[in-house]
Amino acid sequence: MALNLDHLHAFLVVSEEGSINRAAARLLRAQTAIGRQIRLLEEAMGVVLFERTASGVTLMQAGGELIEFARRIFQNVADAEAAMARVGADPSGDLVVAVPNALVEQLGPVLFAAIRDQYPLIRLTVLEGDSHSVQQWINDGTAQIGLLPEGQNDTSLQTVECGRQILCLCGAAEALGTLPETIALKQALAYPLALTLRPNRMRQMIDHAAASIGSEVRPVLNTNSAHLITMLMHQNKVYSIRPYLGAAPAVINGIAYIPLASPQVSRSINIVWSTAYPVTRATEAARAVLCELMAKMT
Repeated sequence: MALNLDHLHAFLVVSEEGSINRAAARLLRAQTAIGRQIRLLEEAMGVVLFERTASGVTLMQAGGELIEFARRIFQNVADAEAAMARVGADPSGDLVVAVPNALVEQLGPVLFAAIRDQYPLIRLTVLEGDSHSVQQWINDGTAQIGLLPEGQNDTSLQTVECGRQILCLCGAAEALGTLPETIALKQALAYPLALTLRPNRMRQMIDHAAASIGSEVRPVLNTNSAHLITMLMHQNKVYSIRPYLGAAPAVINGIAYIPLASPQVSRSINIVWSTAYPVTRATEAARAVLCELMAKMT
């Protein structure tokens, strides 16, 4: 029996999504094509892997046993690709790195400088977006590597924790004057805040922390544009709550970051890449650079 890795990957994604239709959307394939891959895998294995229902699919006993083997297989494939990528000439070629909005100002300039200095043959592209966009870009192969906060449970992604972000009240540094070491969350919520739209993960953290002290989050502006919030902060029209990596209080590009307290709110940040695509030498180089940069920041 020859095991087809494409069929096995389709099986893994269908099991995670609980639906052939949702798996097809995630893999950017036709639903019929994914269904056929599952049928061919079941025929090759001689077992039924899923029970089909009106609402989707659920794993049968055989499927439940196969999924653990599938995860180990793709981990071994990723390890083998990484080992081979380390052999040969200096890293070169195109590299796409996906970075969350909240990390771009801190990480973007130093990432560009490090890649340019250490790996001049790499042609770097940096994509900026929210966590959902970063995860999608990694899953569909648009980006080879990226950064994501804790909370994603996509088993087709490999993750390495590389730092921790603390949530801070942000605003124009000239308006805030001398920065205190921390600011109580209840006090921060009284500022005219511009925040990201729900169900953004960071917004969920802010809402949960506010609820824990019996407060409500009432921003003067809800938006999906991090750039708009930054512009308004520079104009001293709004404040915001954003994550910061490293020692704070601090000022970056005229924006002050004051850590929240009572309660302190933080989250881990992870380097992520997909097991579904080859790990190139450029990707390996980027992973090493990101680990080094994040370690310096924290």
